[in-house]
Amino acid sequence: MKMSAELIQNLNEQLNKELYAQYMYLTIASYFIENGYDGFGAFFLKQSEEEGEHAMRLFEYMMERDIPFTPMSIQAPPKDFASPLACFKTSYEYEQEVTRSYHALFKKVRESGEYDAEEFLLWYIKEQREEEALMRHWVEKLSMADENPAALLFLDKEARKAAEKEE
Repeated sequence: MKMSAELIQNLNEQLNKELYAQYMYLTIASYFIENGYDGFGAFFLKQSEEEGEHAMRLFEYMMERDIPFTPMSIQAPPKDFASPLACFKTSYEYEQEVTRSYHALFKKVRESGEYDAEEFLLWYIKEQREEEALMRHWVEKLSMADENPAALLFLDKEARKAAEKEE
């Protein structure tokens, strides 16, 4: 079955969203490392790597299905953040945006009868649920820590452990 031009465009846009997330998390990692929070930096380096894997998974699916890849510009993510909490809030908000995008894409593939694409996208829907929960967890912890230096350093160590555990 030949996929519609609209769905092909939507898949390319979704891949671009994953690449943006990779770039954004790399930028956030640099913010943390440059500000002495190496644990949070390691956490976001790991997240960046994971987002790249998500993009490659989409790319490989497209190639397997003979769906043309269209390169798109990747917007520069923000670099200056007011606080560690602001970094995680930005990440959480973007994960929510990506989830909404996957849900809309899933609805379109279901309505078009693209059952193979529907099955493929289920993995991303589950992954997005996990990504949102992870970022929400850190937003909650950092909100409790507020600007307490000891609490932030404790959470920085916890973030490093989380990054190492996921390897």
